[in-house]
Amino acid sequence: MKKKLVKLQGYNTVIGYTGCYVIITTAALSYVGQGLAYWYILQIAAGIWLIGYSVVSHSQAPSWEITRSWLIGVMFCLPINVVWHWWHVTDYLFLLKLSLAHLSVALFVFPLSLGMIALAVTLSAIVYISCFVDNLIELTDDMVVLFGFSILVFTMIIYCKVQIADYSAHSHCLKDKKKLEAKKNYKLKLKQMIHNLHMRAKKPYSKRDSSFLDKIVEIVMESPLFLEDDALYKEDFNIIVNKFIAWSIFLKEHTKSKVHLPLLPTEISLNELIQELEIRLNGSVESAPGLIISAEHIDMSAKIVCDVSQVIDLLETVVLRITHLKQSTSIRIQLHTTRLKYYKYCPIKKQKPPEISFPAIALVVSTADTPLSKIPSIKSYYHDITEGIELIGALNQSSSERINVQKEPIERNIRAHYGYLQPSTSKQKTTLLVLPYNVRVVQDGMLTNLVPSNSYVNKSEIDTSMEVLMKFNDYACKMCNIRIGVMDEIFLLLRRCYAFRRHASGKLFYVRAVGIARLVTDWVNYKAEPIYAALLYDLVVYTDLPISYIKANYSLAIFSFVQSIISIENRKDLEPSVLCIDNQRKKIVNQDQLFILCIKLAERLYDLRQAYGYTHKIQISNMAKETLTVDICLAKKYLDNDVVEALERAAQEALKI
Repeated sequence: MKKKLVKLQGYNTVIGYTGCYVIITTAALSYVGQGLAYWYILQIAAGIWLIGYSVVSHSQAPSWEITRSWLIGVMFCLPINVVWHWWHVTDYLFLLKLSLAHLSVALFVFPLSLGMIALAVTLSAIVYISCFVDNLIELTDDMVVLFGFSILVFTMIIYCKVQIADYSAHSHCLKDKKKLEAKKNYKLKLKQMIHNLHMRAKKPYSKRDSSFLDKIVEIVMESPLFLEDDALYKEDFNIIVNKFIAWSIFLKEHTKSKVHLPLLPTEISLNELIQELEIRLNGSVESAPGLIISAEHIDMSAKIVCDVSQVIDLLETVVLRITHLKQSTSIRIQLHTTRLKYYKYCPIKKQKPPEISFPAIALVVSTADTPLSKIPSIKSYYHDITEGIELIGALNQSSSERINVQKEPIERNIRAHYGYLQPSTSKQKTTLLVLPYNVRVVQDGMLTNLVPSNSYVNKSEIDTSMEVLMKFNDYACKMCNIRIGVMDEIFLLLRRCYAFRRHASGKLFYVRAVGIARLVTDWVNYKAEPIYAALLYDLVVYTDLPISYIKANYSLAIFSFVQSIISIENRKDLEPSVLCIDNQRKKIVNQDQLFILCIKLAERLYDLRQAYGYTHKIQISNMAKETLTVDICLAKKYLDNDVVEALERAAQEALKI
């Protein structure tokens, strides 16, 4: 019964108009029933109740109770009202008119089946009253005409209701068919996407990783927009926030690019981790070294969240390397609790930058016969840097050195986990690894603490900004060796971090970043890394995103670009260093630092072109003067004349504002 009542739930608009109809007709008919004022008061009260029912929210009441209430109200005001008048009033012409009006409304308001039943019962009651209660009706020509007209009206309403029901059934059938087709397409595309990810993997996924990745793909493809083109540009900001990690993991796995460090974090206990490491070692070498586990103040049954496959690869590489160096048959792994700290950007270099920290686990890997005095002591906290590799100013290294560092599997896996590494040296054959207990919490912590946006933006501006992103994506992919998936993931990060925040020029931050990157694309001659860096570096400056996020999720080359850009304190630091080649007696400009100069000059050129949007005109004046005195000199020395002319023109126009 309750299920049937739920299906009969009416529209609030129709019920409200029915209440108005009851009040108006009751007021007009009150002159007929003299001495029957109490009945009309009840009718008016019922009409007011119907109007109130249509206006007031019923979210807390069950839907079947709501349906039952309005059905009783309409029954009382229409069919029962008609029967009551036939019982108490003898003006039959008036009664026929009233019956025609009320029953037509009842037939229209009720669902077809219920309306037919109400009409049949009411007409039967009228016939009974007319024939068996000594109230024989004397038919007149007007009454006969009115009776025939009533039959015509009822027939037309029933016919229209039948047609509407057929149309609704057909419409529902089409919708159900579309849903089934969409569901089939979704399942097919889901299977294809999962299959492609598995086929493109460098090595087979473990059962744990495969299950986790399947869930990620399902989360990403929940939105019907995924079946369309350019889904990322149509997603609502709240959806981006809620699904950012899933989208990021999916795009990294789907792209399989060197500039991405994919991470599939799953939960595993320390005991299970060590057991899987032993299984891996036994399967990789004939005489696997024995593992001696020493855990101080650590529960080995405790769970950690990490990319299990990557961590197993990491530990296997470290163990086998130490075994090879020392020809040892036993390896000792000591576990300690500690913390990892990550710094945020601080514009004032002399001040201590703000930091965030997370619980971590330190693993000291050494041979079993290594004296404890030679094992490094565990600190209370570590920064996410790699001991022995100076990342600040890493662009000054030679290309071969930087590529070797990037491809180093140990450093790469540690970097992807936001961890710390102290590798073994020729004198000290001990490796210290520090990994967060929960890499997912670290990643979320870096993103959830970003400064919220409070600027207003309308739908038209959002659509325009998305068009800017799409056009730049197409342009950059044509001009440079850029992967679409990588660019999509960066755009996703820009929208996630910037939201709708605005720069001092009035432009949305992510629109400004794309504008700067567009200029860089024209200047760097088919290089992708400077374009990625041009999009990413302001995230660290303006959103409090720790630079550790850039290092963990992108290549070391991109991180080095971003690190070098944000470490520039004044314009004079833009002067590229020169590499001297003695045997050829030539001086060659460091190309990477030249790219940094391009990025900073592109930023200045874009901001000068947006000078009209600045509130403080003194800031524009200072920028223009600095450009004419410093930037143009650098551009003349290292860049093309087109860049010099563009800077000079923009600076002169900004001074006029």
